[in-house]
Amino acid sequence: MMNNVLRDLDAVLFDLDGTLVETNIDFALMREEMLGVAGEFGVAPESARAMDILAIVEYVCDTLNARGLPERADEARREAMRRLERIELFHSETAREVESAQALIAALRDRGVKVGIVTRNCRRASEISLEASGLGVGFLMLSREDVRNTKPHPDHLMRALEILDARPDRSLMVGDHTMDVEAGKAAGMRTIGLLAPERPRDFFRKVEPDEVVESLREIVDAFVDLDS
Repeated sequence: MMNNVLRDLDAVLFDLDGTLVETNIDFALMREEMLGVAGEFGVAPESARAMDILAIVEYVCDTLNARGLPERADEARREAMRRLERIELFHSETAREVESAQALIAALRDRGVKVGIVTRNCRRASEISLEASGLGVGFLMLSREDVRNTKPHPDHLMRALEILDARPDRSLMVGDHTMDVEAGKAAGMRTIGLLAPERPRDFFRKVEPDEVVESLREIVDAFVDLDS
């Protein structure tokens, strides 16, 4: 029940892109660029094709380190991050608010619930996206530069909760991707999956979030019902 998910919350953590803002980042291009980095640094792209974007980077660096080439690994990471940031920055200035994002954040703050953002995007592009969308930058935000292990690793979320002084079992993770739900569950949090219109109805079936919504407005309305 949605009421059980929203009751007695210390904090809510949000994914950023696709959850609070829409940037239309070209993730397919990002993946191809990372596979390109793999090939350029002598790591077979085929072996990394099934991995997510940041996992490809880690795989390339781990492979180079295992070959006794730590300087090449560092070079590969810098090149990968440069390419990713270039793509993210290209889209960040035209970011727009996901419907009802501001209303939901306001509802949480009215109830004294702490708010944080955990994103695998770079900090610079994330801050530009928040400003461009009108949400502003008055949030705790942990980007990929701020943590060693990003989502779906729970460390990303646990670090945010530590800073917010919030208990995992009294906190909620909201995101539009399965890795957001995976990270939230691994951290011992409640989870809500935001189902994008273009995704199949069973998109979150394998990760089983506590609730699935089709818009943030559903969460806002649930808070109103909770108060009534």
